[in-house]
Amino acid sequence: MATLGAGALLGLPGCSLMLHSSGPCMPPGYMLDSLVVAPGGTLRVSAPAATCNPRYGEAARVRIDLVDARQEVLLIELAPMSDDGSFSHVLDIPATLKPGTYGISAAPDSVDWRDDTGHNNRVENPGFRDSGLSAVRAACATPHVAVRVTG
Repeated sequence: MATLGAGALLGLPGCSLMLHSSGPCMPPGYMLDSLVVAPGGTLRVSAPAATCNPRYGEAARVRIDLVDARQEVLLIELAPMSDDGSFSHVLDIPATLKPGTYGISAAPDSVDWRDDTGHNNRVENPGFRDSGLSAVRAACATPHVAVRVTG
């Protein structure tokens, strides 16, 4: 299995990341059952449950994208995701794809992290305002696990 953390990533020029010491509850990295697939084949994309309590809700979904080398989205699929962030989805690779390297990304879709008062309870942590640091921000393209489509 390839994971986002261990897989090759496509197109991340100019990335900068600002972190703080006690971050919000984030989903675990997703995995692919293979890094090689034939046109018309399938890839299983999955993730284990988060070690924190993300509380995505009963109607949670994950968005899975297939992109080409120019970062153009070729396919978008929405799949069910559990409240704890775990999911497993079989992605049908289009039979029309030409051989080459493509990217797969998976992330929670349409997440509303505001509590009942409208306050975003995922960004701020106790003492965060006094730390002098701002929220976690990423100024780069969405990371994708590289997948080779064979001919």
